[in-house]
Amino acid sequence: MRAFVLFAFVLLLVTSCNKEETDYAHNRTSFFRNINDSVYSDSLMVCVTFNIQLGFSADKDPWNKDTYGADTEQIKRISEYLKKVNPDIIALQEVPRNRSNALVKNFIEELAGELNMNYAFGSHGYNDPYGIYPVVGEWGTAILTKFRVVGIHNEEVEYVSIWEKRSLLDVELEASGNKRFHAISLHHLPSDQGIPNTASYIAGLSGAVICMGDFNLVGEIKAFTDLGLKDSDSTYSNHGIDRIFYSTDKFSCKRLGTIADSMPGISDHQANFALLKTNFE
Repeated sequence: MRAFVLFAFVLLLVTSCNKEETDYAHNRTSFFRNINDSVYSDSLMVCVTFNIQLGFSADKDPWNKDTYGADTEQIKRISEYLKKVNPDIIALQEVPRNRSNALVKNFIEELAGELNMNYAFGSHGYNDPYGIYPVVGEWGTAILTKFRVVGIHNEEVEYVSIWEKRSLLDVELEASGNKRFHAISLHHLPSDQGIPNTASYIAGLSGAVICMGDFNLVGEIKAFTDLGLKDSDSTYSNHGIDRIFYSTDKFSCKRLGTIADSMPGISDHQANFALLKTNFE
């Protein structure tokens, strides 16, 4: 009996130290939900891209495991900030999920509820305390929208290591008349993989595309324009890294700008927006 107990203890010790059981290379959470399932349509749509710094204000470090943020108050601040332009589609970057130093674990669900918008989320991967990032949990990109979500795909476009990898979130949306188009949220690493891999992915899509995010520009943006995408915003805040591209055959840009921040320090980025006119036949 004592031998059996000793064997069981050793087995428990070995299995508890075996991190290989978790597929860190490919383990990514992706999901969507339609809060409002009715078909929505508008010939003019406001599209926003916003890096929310993991739900932390600009004066806090979200990568410090002893610093806490992503709380209910910050969700309300972000919601009120975005409501200023009455957005139809919002692309978010650095969205937390189940992170150890986030006070609200289901951040995107709570933010979507505040805005009364449908939502989709896709993570880049999972962090554990043995990696280069000491904060346990996930983070990624998201889409909030008034349009009905009909499908999503979370595509890995950059891989430096299991701790440094990025995916784009492609969300297929439906407008009235069964018109469908793609809204993409991305957050590139400063690597030479992001732009060519993203352009290659978009080239394989059918239908119109709105591609938004934090591009951390490295490489030739010409890869996007060669696909018939136009850059609506490259001259505003953050040195032009937060951009909104759109298919020129289905959209035209009528206005662009940066949402004025009356609540300073809501993030280390400002939100950029573009007013797009649709040209669906």
